Amino acid sequence: MRGLSEQRTGLLQRPLGYWSVVLLGVNAVIGAGIFLTPGAVISDAGTLAPLAYVIAAVFALVLALVFATAARYVRTNGAAYAYTMVGIGRRTGIYVGVTHAFTAAIAWGTLASFAVTTFLQVVFPHEGWSKETGFLSVKTLTFVLFILLLLVINYFGNRVIAWTNGISTIGKVLALVIFIVAAVVTVVVTGHNDYHLAGGSKVYGGPSTYSLFGFIDVGTGEFASVVLAVIAALYAFTGFESIANAAEEMEQPDRTLPRAVPTAMVIVAVVYLLAITSGMLLAPDKIANSSDTVKLAAAITNDTVHTLVVIGALVSLFGINIASSFSAPRLFTALADDGLLPAAIARKRGFGVPLLAFGVTAVLAIAFPLSLGYDTANLTGLAVISRFVQFLVVPVVVIRFASSRKERWASIRTGRLLGTVVPAVAIVFSLFLLVSFDFKGIFVSGGRPNVLAITLLAIAFVIAPLASYLVDARRTATPTRA
Repeated sequence: MRGLSEQRTGLLQRPLGYWSVVLLGVNAVIGAGIFLTPGAVISDAGTLAPLAYVIAAVFALVLALVFATAARYVRTNGAAYAYTMVGIGRRTGIYVGVTHAFTAAIAWGTLASFAVTTFLQVVFPHEGWSKETGFLSVKTLTFVLFILLLLVINYFGNRVIAWTNGISTIGKVLALVIFIVAAVVTVVVTGHNDYHLAGGSKVYGGPSTYSLFGFIDVGTGEFASVVLAVIAALYAFTGFESIANAAEEMEQPDRTLPRAVPTAMVIVAVVYLLAITSGMLLAPDKIANSSDTVKLAAAITNDTVHTLVVIGALVSLFGINIASSFSAPRLFTALADDGLLPAAIARKRGFGVPLLAFGVTAVLAIAFPLSLGYDTANLTGLAVISRFVQFLVVPVVVIRFASSRKERWASIRTGRLLGTVVPAVAIVFSLFLLVSFDFKGIFVSGGRPNVLAITLLAIAFVIAPLASYLVDARRTATPTRA
């Protein structure tokens, strides 16, 4: 019995090989985004929508390679926080770590609001509750109850989380397969497609205006429309930054990651292009003008197939929310363990859930969607842009690693392409998308400053990091004795 137990333990501890990492990456990236973003992308880019997804895929691939390259130098579990701590130093690492925790809360809140909106649309289609935005609305009450449900699931341990994650994976894959197959069969049988109804760029609502930070207008045209569409499409690719998080569990991560990550991203890009092209062949106008959360399903007229796709998306959203509700609070506990937040935040209850960290993350997850009135476009944009601290810092870290003469780093050969060129492209691309993002849509609501949104972002990216610096300075200060 003992020998069998040891054998099983060995199997469980066997490092992840190439194809395991590829599948891990595919599962990390393919999520609810492809069901939610097509409306905004088609609305902005029209017939160029597939191009927007291709550009987003290239950008995601470049950044994924940067994170994978960083994992060659820092082989411990973690991501931008660990890389920055080692590569640049504690001060920058603290900022990246704190903003990363808040970014995770924003991402969770975005996913949770989408799940609640979709649930209300499916279960109560005639009530109009899914369109409510008030603080005391049925939608907000359902939102809070959903967060409490996730707390209960977390409280009872990892088995439930693992089970629901598996169900989520099956749900999203089946929904996409059903959608793509249904579209292909329809087009082949009828010999007709409506791709042309996507029209030119921004055919729905007039042409887009390219603005710096959303405040300084530069020009109007297809370029502006495609840029905005790329930002929206990029939300469907978020998750690539987490592929290298479990580097310690991988077989030769310095070799496996740089090969597995591009493969995973190519697979994801192909699936997404099949999905968006299928939708545009069926009914791009319906996708662009749909008021439902699951935009992709709007292209389907068959009630049964439509229901299956929506349910698949809902199951996917539920599973992703469980994963987010588990991982996001752990970023706050990691900061507490490092002495950057009060130790009580990391204290665990029940079956290992950090209740206080969960509570802090949950409050933020609820507050951000409320501050933006549950607006899908602004929430997806914010979920992307809030990650740009990592997208800008990690490439700098990689360049620093590659150019260093320190023995522990100089012995790692990445080559000029992965060590300099790819990170430099990532920095330029990140800066371009950052200045192209419509911050006005977040900071201004109804012609007035959105005080709640401004306050929350100030806390996330200014006040909380400053507070952490003060806590860290007080903790590390060496008292002097007379």
